[in-house]
Amino acid sequence: MILYKYVPFAAGNTILESNGIGFSQPKFFNDPFDLPSYPVEKCDNSAEDIFERIHLMIKGCIWSKNTGILSMTRTPTNPLMWAHYADKHKGMVIGIDVIAAGLTLEEKNLIPAQYGSVIYVSKRLNEPFIAKPATGLLVGATHHFPHDHYEKLQRLFLHKPLCWFYEEEVRIVKCLQDVSREKGDTRSGHFEIVDTNGRDLYVLSLPRDSIKELYFGIRADVGETDALFYKIEGLHPQLLVYKCMLNRENLNVGFARYSPIAESG
Repeated sequence: MILYKYVPFAAGNTILESNGIGFSQPKFFNDPFDLPSYPVEKCDNSAEDIFERIHLMIKGCIWSKNTGILSMTRTPTNPLMWAHYADKHKGMVIGIDVIAAGLTLEEKNLIPAQYGSVIYVSKRLNEPFIAKPATGLLVGATHHFPHDHYEKLQRLFLHKPLCWFYEEEVRIVKCLQDVSREKGDTRSGHFEIVDTNGRDLYVLSLPRDSIKELYFGIRADVGETDALFYKIEGLHPQLLVYKCMLNRENLNVGFARYSPIAESG
């Protein structure tokens, strides 16, 4: 199963060279309405219930601090995604085989890719949970996928404002507990913390050959795309590389196999 990441050119270059993909903490999301909110069921505003709500808010802070989220999508040819996330079509899209990358493993992902489809909603749910978990859940320290808590995890991490539905987003969620600049190996995988303009990005090392596809944007600089094409030949020999093009008749993004200028004559 291949999922896609839209990125500016420099960021894509780094992903391909390092063979790593970045997980962000929720506090760095662009949309404040998208910030995870710990699921709270309806209450009667008694002192006991208000105390419980405060307790749940504290739990939410712990989840947020110890959680990394990788946002991907199902298609490499969404014009809005190119405009919003790939530097106005000057960037690239990277296709990752999430099975080969270990992003579907239930023992290493709090929410694996196959369970990470975002649910677009017009308001947050606060109805009682239908599922009754049979196990406890250690807040902020759970590295595996707890099936019986899926409903809670959906409300916490996978509900997003309805206006973003065009993204067709899939999220992979990992526990970042114990990850530090001195220690990168955890039960969730091997991470390197990279400072990106004052924001920590948790870069997960990917297994070799899990990056399968690369799409250069319509407006990508040809000199830069040619240079990167030749540079990554040795790093990713099985990589399929494409050049996107404007389909004016259908007003969408088309693509074809990439040929460097020196080989196109």
